[in-house]
Amino acid sequence: MMFDKLRELRDYEAKTQKETAKILNVKRSTYAGWESGKDIIPILKLNDLANFYAVTLDYLVGLNDKPEKRKEKVIIDKTAISDNIKMIRLKHHLTQEALGKSINTSQANIHKYEKGKSLITTMYAIELAKNYDYSLEELIQKTK
Repeated sequence: MMFDKLRELRDYEAKTQKETAKILNVKRSTYAGWESGKDIIPILKLNDLANFYAVTLDYLVGLNDKPEKRKEKVIIDKTAISDNIKMIRLKHHLTQEALGKSINTSQANIHKYEKGKSLITTMYAIELAKNYDYSLEELIQKTK
């Protein structure tokens, strides 16, 4: 399961679901749904967990099996995400519609993501990373 690391890391840190939920400022049942895979954790909360555990998003969602450590806390940069999505699309010579189809969403959503009108969902971000060999860490931050 894609989010097995949520439980593994929680267990490793000897935290309960209730304690982890409190860190994320959500109800225990909400966190339990994310951990079980019943619901998808929003990318902002996923980033909060990555910061708490000091691991990369790629490791946390299973895109990378190597437990890479974050050297510092990361704040999601919505403008960087918009710019990075557009950069990926242009690099691969895709229309918004073609990019949307490749990650199972609509052209309208890609347009909203590129314009910064809405934040990409976790699942679409993961699909983007997988399909275009791009790190989630790179996706959410300004390029240095």
